[in-house]
Amino acid sequence: MFVTLSSFNMPYYAPSVYEVTQLIKKNGLFDIEGIRLFESNWDAHDDSDGDTVPDCSSSAENIAKIIRAGIEPLIINHFGENILDELFVAYTCFLAKDLEKGKVMCPVIVVMLKKSRL
Repeated sequence: MFVTLSSFNMPYYAPSVYEVTQLIKKNGLFDIEGIRLFESNWDAHDDSDGDTVPDCSSSAENIAKIIRAGIEPLIINHFGENILDELFVAYTCFLAKDLEKGKVMCPVIVVMLKKSRL
């Protein structure tokens, strides 16, 4: 069976702080004591300061492992297991080149909740 890349669609959605706040309020079970948006480095092993990546190759491998852990089952289901290693080697190389431009950050919303008195 031949499956084309264009037949694979994996949308990504990250809610805004406003959307998270509205959902919690709509639910009514909790009161928000605090909510804050942070940026976190995708490479959990890189705790260096600044925007420069000290070791692009190593960071690329770390990030690719995180992404692979999350989407591997979807890729296997759609394309089969045979492409995984080659796909993530190519992805790691792409990431390493991209990291030469600077760190890859991702948004993290932290919410402090208190049980509502309602």
